[in-house]
Order: sequence, then structure tokens, then C-alpha cells
Amino acid sequence: MKACQGNKAAIYIPIYINPSHDSSILKCARPRSRARRSDLDRLCDSPPRAPSALPDRLVKSPTFISEKTYKPYSSKRPSTSRTYLSSLSNNHVDIDVRDPGVKVKPEKSSLMDQEPAFVDVTKDVPGLTVWRLEGKSRLIQTDERDIGFFHEGATYIALQINEDGDASLHYWIGAFANEDHKTVIEEKAHELDRIVTHAAIFSRESQYHESSCFMRLFPDGIVYIESKPKTTVSRASVYAKRMYRITGRKYIRAACSEPSLEVLDSEAACILDGFPRMYVWIGRHCNYALRNKAIHVAKRIRNLQREGISHIIVVDEKDDVMNEAFKKKLHNNTQFSEQTQCCRPGDVDPENADRRMHRVSGDHVMYNMPEAAKPPFYQRYLVQRDCYLMDRGARLPLYVWVGSQAHENEILYAIKRGKTFCQHKQYPEVIPICRIADDSEPNDFKKNFYDWREKDTKHRQLKKLYSIGNIERALFSRRDQRTVAKKNELWSSDTLPDGEDETEIWKIDGDKMIKMDNDQHGIFNNGNSYIVLHRIRTGSFTQQVLYYWLGSKLENDNQDSVLDLVLSMNKTLNNQCIVIRVFDGREPPHLMSVLGNCLIIYDKELEDSPDVESSRMFCIREHDPENCSMRVQQVPVTPSSLNSSAAFVLHTPSQECLLWYGQKSRGSEREYAKQMIGYISPLSKYDYSIITEGKESKYFWNLIGQKQEYPLDFHIEILDRRLPRLIVCCLNKDHVSFNSIENFQQEDLCENEIFLLDLYDQIYVWAGSEVVESMQRQTPVCLKRYIATDPAGRADETISVWFLTQNNEPDSFTKFFPYWTSDGISGEKSYELSRKLIRQENMKIDIDKEMVDRTYVGRTKYSYKDLLKRELPEDVDPQHKERNLSEKQFKEAVKYSRDQFYRLPLWKQEQLFKSARLGHTGASENPYRLRIESPENHNQ
Repeated sequence: MKACQGNKAAIYIPIYINPSHDSSILKCARPRSRARRSDLDRLCDSPPRAPSALPDRLVKSPTFISEKTYKPYSSKRPSTSRTYLSSLSNNHVDIDVRDPGVKVKPEKSSLMDQEPAFVDVTKDVPGLTVWRLEGKSRLIQTDERDIGFFHEGATYIALQINEDGDASLHYWIGAFANEDHKTVIEEKAHELDRIVTHAAIFSRESQYHESSCFMRLFPDGIVYIESKPKTTVSRASVYAKRMYRITGRKYIRAACSEPSLEVLDSEAACILDGFPRMYVWIGRHCNYALRNKAIHVAKRIRNLQREGISHIIVVDEKDDVMNEAFKKKLHNNTQFSEQTQCCRPGDVDPENADRRMHRVSGDHVMYNMPEAAKPPFYQRYLVQRDCYLMDRGARLPLYVWVGSQAHENEILYAIKRGKTFCQHKQYPEVIPICRIADDSEPNDFKKNFYDWREKDTKHRQLKKLYSIGNIERALFSRRDQRTVAKKNELWSSDTLPDGEDETEIWKIDGDKMIKMDNDQHGIFNNGNSYIVLHRIRTGSFTQQVLYYWLGSKLENDNQDSVLDLVLSMNKTLNNQCIVIRVFDGREPPHLMSVLGNCLIIYDKELEDSPDVESSRMFCIREHDPENCSMRVQQVPVTPSSLNSSAAFVLHTPSQECLLWYGQKSRGSEREYAKQMIGYISPLSKYDYSIITEGKESKYFWNLIGQKQEYPLDFHIEILDRRLPRLIVCCLNKDHVSFNSIENFQQEDLCENEIFLLDLYDQIYVWAGSEVVESMQRQTPVCLKRYIATDPAGRADETISVWFLTQNNEPDSFTKFFPYWTSDGISGEKSYELSRKLIRQENMKIDIDKEMVDRTYVGRTKYSYKDLLKRELPEDVDPQHKERNLSEKQFKEAVKYSRDQFYRLPLWKQEQLFKSARLGHTGASENPYRLRIESPENHNQ
């Protein structure tokens, strides 16, 4: 590109630097029109300029590029496009080579334009940092005690650096923030994104609608604070007791509003913040996890905003006396209805969202964002050189996925293009927009894919090295042998304890249960269902397992009735059984072991056939090679029923038996087929013919029909196991909703609720001991609803389902919860213990303690106007000007006496000080602006 200025021109050439070259000559592209040696060539041959004399911490700044002696690139010309991976590398440098005769106005250094608050930002120090925008464009880093408290009229930036150096960046917009602050905070967030070399997760968040990626940064929850950090004194001085409505589950929100009876909800909790007491109101039907969270939030407000001087009183709605006394402290006021509407977002139904995936290549929705895929989504749709947008409706976060080889512009403009897409679809402005990088996808994104699998180990370095001594502790995935996992953890198979066992089997005939004799165990019909009760005694403990087996030709209406029958049977056994659902053809190894490692299944249609003299054919294949379990299935006598991976027994009406061996059949299958002849036709036990695949006679084809193609192998869809997800079932009258719980622990389980632990190939349905009977009857409905609304599109028969009850959890379930204990579940005991600890803490807190800061007594007093000047007396602390005010002028400045002022929360005190300009409000200047020159000026 040429930029003409008079008779001279400046030429800009991108130069790729390859540090592997040893040559010291910098080769540059030469214009074809010039035949003689040009000034550009002389400039390239000139020695490098001396580096600027800058401090070491400036040279190490992420936005500062120090001058070095560069080496020429190799003979192979590299690509000139910038990708995500190349942006992380230092090998690609763009150099502007100018004609020395042209005078060009020096450009501003990137260091001079950098936000002062980001000077010390580095990815080497893990932790969470939060900045708040004050004034027009000044960022202030919040104190550690203020992290998690957000003003409704302000904007924030949150940066989380984990131990691996990955960054998670978010900018948060309050419900009452002005448009100028929204624009500035977005620009500042993008600037910080460039400093950290593009965060793995970058999102735009809005009040009341935060995504899970943002909420997990604040495990103690977030508290919304009214108004702005700085406003007029008259507005800031208006304060009364504030009520916080607690919503959420794992990560809670505390929304601030005026006290009113309308805020109270029997299924929620509220906090009334006053001095000297703070009240925690608990609804009658509030779950125990939210009760404990509400008490924890009240303690956090007391310790961080009340300096630990406040009594916490827990008021339970079931206590009529305390409840009526608490309601007298409230008043009916509907002026805050606008806020309460925001803090009560409706439950989101994933099935109602029309999910689509778009490939993004520009800013125009109609032309640059074509639809790439419809559900079900597959991981192969995500091409690493492209950028994709996942649209899940107007109520769920919008994800913009950027591949590792995508152009750098796809990273820089991802949020902007997401906003353009939302405007085109007329989505609300508050919808979260998350940019996620390849290999950093959150669970909320991965759950939408049918076949999502984590990156294999050939693309990443193993953090644990396995030697000969500990290799037995590693095992491989079912389908990808490059994925390494530890034994007895996520990918281990589910087993049951060993001991003395006893088995009973019933056949379900309508509403009747017909007990089967011991010699009939393991002989099923695919048109019926069966119940298997297995007891395992290990010492004084007895583990009871209830299997219910559903035939492949059983009607769907009968499946629900069988489950109701099994659950009622479990109730008669005091809900101490593990109920396991088993589909025909998907028997787990532990069930095969209960049935003696042999299962014979007759076909309903063939057994009910009136032609008794017809031939019969059975397929024998090994179900589990490790346990040598065999599965015998009656199949139609047709050539299409054959399979090269199994052995078959053909029994003719003339009592003749023929054995057909497929080329891929195992020796164990062939030997077991010989034994099955004694069961099918005892007269032909020692008189049979053996036929191998490919050597069939015409007589054989005359018996089963004309030769035709048949499968070479058994194709059974097996789902891969994924990271576990805990989902709580919220049952309302005729509506069922599901809320996912991230980073779950045992305390997230409640004894009065139903939970689902989803492993993708298996689902545990856990019910607490205090779940009412009407809710227990809705358990099958919850399961069916959850599978039907699964965004990955899984089929019901591909999922193994276990029904569990509290205090009867197997090890295969508890291994997913760290530090599992018998009393770790949230319930009435943990709730009463929290109340007891609160009462003990109240006894140690003296609410009559002096609250006023008496350091002002011995200080020199100045007028309020003198303290607002830029030049202050030497004995005045700029951070605490209020200490030099008399009692009268203090009240005139902040509209409160000192006794009343120090009874307010700390955030209100700071708001009043900033509004009255008693704090340090001077504009912060760039510390480097006055001390350094631009590199261009330095060399002149």
C-alpha cells in the first residue's frame, strides 16, 4: 500500500520474523518498477536502532513491543493472515518500513493509550480482579471486601486467571446504567482482552440475566446494591432499611428492594438489612439448600458491610408468632415493582427454544451468518478455522465459538457480531453473549452436542506420567483408546458389592406378578417385562437391587405401569432398593452375573405363531467377553437374520439341528451353541451338522430361504460417558423445569427434592427422604420430560437409569461427590445447625459497641469548602477528609449526624463520601505519560 505525500511515498510491508534463521541480513520485498537499488533497500541493510531506555516493567508490558535485532524469515513464505494461535506467538511481527525522507507525524504509543488500571495485569498471577467504571472513563479496582457487590447503576469488568494461565473475562452492565457507561465499559473490556492475549471465555453480562460462566466466579453469590457508586448528596442521603430477595440455587442473587409484603414468597428467602439487627425470613416451602445460602449471605453482609456488628435473626414462616412480628416491620409499597420484575426471571424451557447453529464470517446477518446446522448437533460441525454462533432462543445465553485456527478478526469482533445477531432477531438487550475459544467450552455449551468428546491426548501434554509400576491405575475409553482416565473414577464400570446373594424373579402379566421357578431364571420373552430382586449380604449389611427388564416388543403404555409397580414394590421394602431399568439387548454385566451369565430370549411373535411345526433359529453371541456371558436370542428363520459375528442353531420340524458359524464368531460362541442343542432339542444333542460361513449347501438355503445379504457385525449404539452434571427437578403444579448445578457437592442435595445425576450414558434419579408421596409419583414424569427435552437428542433406550433414595446410595454414585459423608446432605439437621451457630455468634457480638470513628476529635477542623480544593493542608488525609470536619459541617455535607452515619452499611457510607466529594476523587493520570516519549520522538 502506498500513501502519497508530495513526491514522496511511504511503503508499509508486513515482515514475518523467523527466529530459527541465523542470517543477520533482513530481506525485504522489492518493488518491481525499480531497477536500481532504492532507499528502501538501504534502509533494510542499515543496522538496527538502539532500543529505548525504558524501565524493565514497561518492556515486559503486554502492550509494549520492545525493539530487537530481528532475523530474516526462511525461504518458505508464511501465511500473512493472523489466526488465534499466531496471536499467541511472538514469531509474527508487523513492521512499518518508511522512506527516511518522508516526515510522518509520530503515532501515539500503545503504552500511552493503555488504561492505567491495566498496567499491572498479568496472566502469571492467578486470582479474581474486579474493576468498576467511575466518572466518564476511569476504572477503579474494587476492594476485596466489595467483590460480589454490584451497584445497579454501574458497570464492572471481572477477570479470572486460573492456575493454568487461562483467562475468563466478563463485563457486567447494571439495570440502570446509562448508555455512555455501557459503551465505555465494552471498549475497556476489549482492551483488556487484547492485553491478556484473548481470554478463553469473554462475555457480556446484564443484571438479573448473568450466565453460568459469570456466576461461577462468585461462589458466595452476588448482591445487587441500589443506585450508583457516586450520585448527588440529596439522592444518596435517602436511605431506609433494605430487603434482599434471594434467588438461584448454586450461585445465588440477592436483589435489593424496598421492604414490602409483596416480596415475600413461600418458596423463597429474604433478608431485611437494618441496624442493629438483620432478619432472614425463610418461606414455608423453601428448600433447605436455599435456606442455608440465605443465612450465609446474611453473614457475608454482616461481616463485609456491617464490620461484623449486627445480630442475625432467622424468622421461619412456620413460626406464626415471629412471622407476624416480622411482617409488622414491612409496609405495602409497589414503587419498586420495576425492579422485582427483573429479579424474577421465568424458568427457561430448553425444549421451547428453536436451536440453530450459524457460521459467522462477517457483520451482516443475512449474508455472513448462514445457518450451518440444526439439531442434533455433532462435534464435527465445529471446524477449527471458522467461527460459529449457537442460537438457543431469546432466554438462553448466546455462544460464539471461535476455532483455534480462525482469523484474529473472528476473535476481536465476536461480541459485536453476537450483538448484531440479537438485534436482527429482536432478542432482548440483556441476553448474555459469550465468546468461547476452542478447548475451553463450558458444560452449558457441550451439552447441546450429541457426540461431544474431550480433546484426545495427542493434542495436549499429559499432566500425569504413567510408568510400569502405576500403569494399571489407568484405563481407556470404550471407543477412543487414546483417552486416559483413572480407575474407579469417571470411566470405570458400575459394579455391585460381592457377598452371599439371593435372587427372585417375577413375570409381569398385566397387573399381576407371577413368580418364576429357579430353573426358569434367565429365560425371558421380549413381549413381556420381568422384575428381578437381588439381595447381597456382606456381614450385617444387605444391599437390595431391583431390576426391571423391558422387552423390545413390549408396548409403551405397559412400560409406565411396570415402573409404577416397581416403585410401589420398593416402597414396601422401605425404599431401600436400588431400582435399575434395563432394556432388551442392553443388559449390564452385573445383571448378567445375577442371571448366571446366560440369558435366553424368546420372540413374542414367533412363539405366538399358530404354525407349531415351523423351524426355529437362535442367535448365540458373547455379551460380555470379560465375564464370558452369553446371550441367546430367537430370530426369524430368514437369511437376513444371520450375522458373521455370531453362531446360530437351526432346529427343523424333523428334529434336525444345524450349527452355522460366522467367520467372525468366537470359539466360546461356537462351543456354547453346541451346548444349546441339548436345551433346544435333547434328542439331537449328539447328532447335529456344522456349517461354516461361505460353505453352505443348497439344502441349508432351502431351509431358511433364498440367499441374500446379511450384516457382518452387530451395530449397537453405545454412548460415551461424560463429565457428570447434577440437575434439580423443580415441580410446579403442571410444569416441570430443570436447573443445572455446577461444581456440585453433597451439600447441594436436599432431602425434600429430586435430583438427576447425568453421566450422558447413564442417569441416576435421586430422591430425598423427605420427598412427599405426590412428588415421588412424579418421578417417572420428570425422567421422561428430561430425556424428551434433552438438547443433545439422546434416545431413551440408549440411557441406563438408576433410581436411588437417600441413605441407600451405592459407591458408583457417591464417587462423584467429594468427601461424601452420611450427614452431608442439606436438610433439617443442617438448617437447625446453621440457626444454632447464628445464635452463638450473636451472643459474642456487642451491638452497643461504639460505631463512630473518633479519630476526628483531635484533628484540626477546616471548612467544607476548603476540603474541596485541589491543594489540601498537610495534616489532611485525602482519603479521609471527613475527619477534619466539625460535627455541624459533617451533617451539612452528608445529611447525617455521625451517630446515624456510621450505622449505615459500608457501601452506603462510601457512596455518601464520594457524592459529597470527601473521598479521593481526583482524575488518575497515566503514570507513564509524563515520564516517557514515544519511540519515534526518542529516535529523533
